Amino acid sequence: MKHRPNKLKTLIFASCVASMPLAGTLAYAQSNTSTTMAHKKHATRKASSIETQIQQMQQEFQQQQEQIDQLKQQLKTREQQLQQAQDAAQQAQQAAQQAQSQAKAQAQAAQQATTQNTQAYTNLQQAVQNVQADTAQVKAAITTVRQNDEGMRENYAHPIAMKYRDVYITPGGFLAAETVDRQRATGGGLNTPFNSIPFNNSALGKQNEFVATGRQSRITLLAEGRYDTATIGGYYEADFLSAGTTSNNNESNSYTLRQRQMWARYQNVNGLTVVGGQMWSFLTLDTVGMENRYEAIPLTIDPQYVPGFIWTRQYGFRVYKNLFDKKMFAGVALENPQTTFGGQGFSNNFVLGTAGNPGGLLNPATNYSINMAPDVIAKVSFEPGFGHYEIAGIATFLRDRVYPDASTKSATGAYNDKKVAGGIDAAAWLPFHKGLYNFGLRGLYGQSVGRYGAGGLPDSTVHPDGTLAPLHNTVALFSAEIHPGKWDLYEYYGGDYAGRAAYVNAAGQPVGYGSYAFSNSGCETETVPSSSPYGPGGPANCANDTRAIVNETVGFWYNFYRGSKGKLVYGMQYNNAQRKIWSGIGGLQPKATDNMFWTSFRYYIP
Repeated sequence: MKHRPNKLKTLIFASCVASMPLAGTLAYAQSNTSTTMAHKKHATRKASSIETQIQQMQQEFQQQQEQIDQLKQQLKTREQQLQQAQDAAQQAQQAAQQAQSQAKAQAQAAQQATTQNTQAYTNLQQAVQNVQADTAQVKAAITTVRQNDEGMRENYAHPIAMKYRDVYITPGGFLAAETVDRQRATGGGLNTPFNSIPFNNSALGKQNEFVATGRQSRITLLAEGRYDTATIGGYYEADFLSAGTTSNNNESNSYTLRQRQMWARYQNVNGLTVVGGQMWSFLTLDTVGMENRYEAIPLTIDPQYVPGFIWTRQYGFRVYKNLFDKKMFAGVALENPQTTFGGQGFSNNFVLGTAGNPGGLLNPATNYSINMAPDVIAKVSFEPGFGHYEIAGIATFLRDRVYPDASTKSATGAYNDKKVAGGIDAAAWLPFHKGLYNFGLRGLYGQSVGRYGAGGLPDSTVHPDGTLAPLHNTVALFSAEIHPGKWDLYEYYGGDYAGRAAYVNAAGQPVGYGSYAFSNSGCETETVPSSSPYGPGGPANCANDTRAIVNETVGFWYNFYRGSKGKLVYGMQYNNAQRKIWSGIGGLQPKATDNMFWTSFRYYIP
């Protein structure tokens, strides 16, 4: 496009050159005309030819002029397009410069924001680490596992703890004023000896029994501290449901302090826990994992709870770990053993234990079995997302000393008889609507596990030769608890069972537990006192071997106040307990029934 103006100039120059012969020709013709007329004719013809050439040249010039005009118009159009292109390029350059400036500003802003975010993240990370460190210490003192407002349950949620050095100390417990009124007297206190409920027509069965006491008032203390990646601490719990040699109800009602729980614990961040001391049995249903102090204890006022409840509070040493992000827990425990004995008709050809030796700091008024090994309990718990489920197994090791020649007063041939027994346990705890409704099922079945039931049934008897005969035992309980507003309502139905073990010795006499040949004919007959004034007569001709204790209890707690100042509650409980006896001669199978009613007024320390 830059060469087009030169082409235009070339065309103009060519046109001028072409016109020069025409001007010369005209001058020459004029000169010839004035010189001679002779050639006039020839000149005329020649002029005509020149005129024709001129016309042709004019036409060509006209065409060239038109081409020149077209070229000018094209040149103008090209110049306009060039100007537009230059303007567009200039605008594009300006837009690019503006975009570059904006991008640079945005990059600077982004860089500044990145720097600020990096600093903020660093600060936040540091703050999170600080919070985690603080939380770890607080968590050691305030364990906020599942608190579904379970009312008076003994899985006490942590209140705010006091700090002593690096240890968090949480005091607790409650002060209680409580009563019980039984239809038939047991000769007991606030707690019910279910296996001693009297028959209706016995001396005690014809009298009601009223007891008022503050002995269940409780003292608790939790101490926990953080050490490296673990929490260490311990728990103490005591009440006054113990009687010393001088304790009575005459004036001061001075009963002794007793140990309920005393244990030490190590728990690391990986979920490994080691606990040792006196505590609830590993067989007792938990509501959260395998955590101590979160056992599903019945809400009853009766400190013996209800038949069907699986429990002991005794020495235990347990190790357990949470698995699969706290969806599963597995552990094993060693616990203090004891053999509870029942039956009759046996000879003095064996020994199972002895009365307590005061020199060994045992109660001389109580019998203790002589044990060779601890009870071993293994348990697995599951928390898949709804509910808490447990499966456990227990192994017990029994032993007595057998004297085959005891009838001749000779210890010749005496030997130790050993038996291994045990059972399986399964349980489920089902909370609905964040603990507003709680339902529980638990059961234990096996041999020689009777002492783990609240009914107090025996777990062993003997064969006629003095060797041990483990009894089949079953313990089962259904529970329902509701916590609407200030109320805690509950119902429990369950029972304990001890199997029959009937034998006949060489003399043809019945031996064992619940024999068909035992007599129950006098169970419903009142007898004269055995001594006065504190010896009501016991039934005669009454084998009295309990087959099962069936129990149904309902009750409530009302919370007058529950807050930072503690908790003030009032409760009532009704219990219907039936003790069913193994049938004896003639199929006689008496039954003892007791209706009981408790009240309680408590203040819980915050």
